[in-house]
This record gives sequence, C-alpha cells and structure tokens, in this order.
Amino acid sequence: MKIHQDAKLFVTLLAPGEEVRHALAAKRHAWLQVAKGEVQLNGQTLQQGDGAAISDEKALTIKGTKEAEVLLFDLA
Repeated sequence: MKIHQDAKLFVTLLAPGEEVRHALAAKRHAWLQVAKGEVQLNGQTLQQGDGAAISDEKALTIKGTKEAEVLLFDLA
C-alpha cells in the first residue's frame, strides 16, 4: 500500500503476557491502534477500539493483557 508519507506500519498479534518493544528515533512520533483485545502501552491499559498518540518517547513496550491485535504507525 502506498501512502506518500514518511511512515512505517507494523501489525502484531499478542497473547496474554506476550510483549514487543519498538524504539522511536529522535523526532519521530507514533500512533497505536488496538484493533482487538487489550494491551498495556508503557503501563497504560488500552482496550479494543482505543488509540494512542505518542510523542517524546524513546521506546514503546506493548504487552498483551488479553489476546490482542494492534497496529503501530511510526511517523515523521
């Protein structure tokens, strides 16, 4: 899919207790969308349908608290 933006899209499925980390380069931002289930993003609980705008973070830790599907947009 072509979007004509400086962006990367990541999709992951997480089981309860499973976690992934994503490093954000300087001056990058992110948007996390929970498509299914429930996760913790850097300790903050997000449920199905929730989204989070992220700025001024060096790394993101996304941990499944229920079976989950998330989309992460790494943006300029």
